[in-house]
Amino acid sequence: MKFKKLISIAMILIMICTCFCACGDSDSSVQTGADGGGSSDGTQNTVATPVEIESDGGVVLVGKIVFDEDEWCFQPEQPLDITFEYIIDNPSVFTEQTEIKMFDPKTDGVEKAVYIGQTVTAEGTFSFYRDDFETLYFLPYTITIGKNAAGSYSAPGLMPPDEPENLYDPSVPLPKYMDAMIVDGEYYYNAFMLSEETLEFMGNGFADFYVGFVDAFLNYQTELPCPDKRYAEMLSTVIFDEFPLYNACAEPFEFFKHYDAEKGTVSIEYKYSKEKFDAVKEEFFVAANKLLTAAKPGQTDEEKARNIYHAIATTMTYDSGALEELERKENYYAYLNNSGVCITFANVYNQLLTRVGIRTTLAHCDNEDTVGHTWSVITLDGKQYFCDPTYELSYDGGSGYRFFGMNYAERIADGTGATGIRYGRYYIYPLDPEMIAPESLSR
Repeated sequence: MKFKKLISIAMILIMICTCFCACGDSDSSVQTGADGGGSSDGTQNTVATPVEIESDGGVVLVGKIVFDEDEWCFQPEQPLDITFEYIIDNPSVFTEQTEIKMFDPKTDGVEKAVYIGQTVTAEGTFSFYRDDFETLYFLPYTITIGKNAAGSYSAPGLMPPDEPENLYDPSVPLPKYMDAMIVDGEYYYNAFMLSEETLEFMGNGFADFYVGFVDAFLNYQTELPCPDKRYAEMLSTVIFDEFPLYNACAEPFEFFKHYDAEKGTVSIEYKYSKEKFDAVKEEFFVAANKLLTAAKPGQTDEEKARNIYHAIATTMTYDSGALEELERKENYYAYLNNSGVCITFANVYNQLLTRVGIRTTLAHCDNEDTVGHTWSVITLDGKQYFCDPTYELSYDGGSGYRFFGMNYAERIADGTGATGIRYGRYYIYPLDPEMIAPESLSR
């Protein structure tokens, strides 16, 4: 038998983080899920007609990643009739597949917990494991949040992406709208700002488009020009990381639905009337500014980071029910109801630090001791430190700084463990301990 060579696994290109965002909301209309489809218990709704997939392995799948009974799997939004030509001239056939196994993150290096309960579009390859040709596996190369294709389809010859280059040129001024907003000696939440990590991944041109996108949204417009297809392809992921108000007030951005290639535009579909939209928008900014006021323009970056951290840790409540219900996943619930889970608090902390000019990213851990935990990595004076508002708010009422400014040794000693730690938001790397400052910040 002639076996085709398995495509090597590349590190995954994304957003995120490694567990869901969650938070309750007294206004049930604001609790609308942002992923569409599926049921509240995490099962995937399907339609009767299967999609035919014929490939040597390469495929694009639309659906959900789930973790059930200690196994990872992909649930396509439609059942799949798969013809997988792993063995030349002797293809393997799998009919009406509603669930395809995935490897544990420790095996394939692909972070998965961040996507649980959300609709995603994943590019990758089918594979077998060792000599088991009866069980089909899916190995994702890239995962983006949202439904960025009309449905699952074959992509023969699909290869892992190259490591992305830094597309941001700091010598080119960003739009003035992206400057930190200071009014009467106080920071205000500027929705136009983007993290350095997003700018590096998307480039200066995206900054101009993003300003127009946010401006259109805040003014309740329904369409705007989009000069680059890639901007539309990555927009749902950027929104998830950077723009929590959008998913509070608008339907999830879906590339195939909201991008018009002929016109070169993207559209916005609002959940509410203009009156309701304005009310939710005002509520969001009031809540965000209340947290942001802990930082002052005259403070050092460490003082700003410390004070915002304390504001979050003493304000938020952990929503353990969200882990079971797979609801209240979006970051905006933390602003609107002061509640969430680890990825919620890490993203909110990073979003607020972006507004005061501090570089951030995410760390993720998935091992025997810590499944799907996410926290922040902040940069102060060129050194990186771990900050974990989730652990903090669960310890001594969130009043201290035990998990602020940690070095690597402190992180792995608190129960996280040294294996399975990864770093990054759009492109996730195994964490090199040398990346983290050798000494922790003073408490």
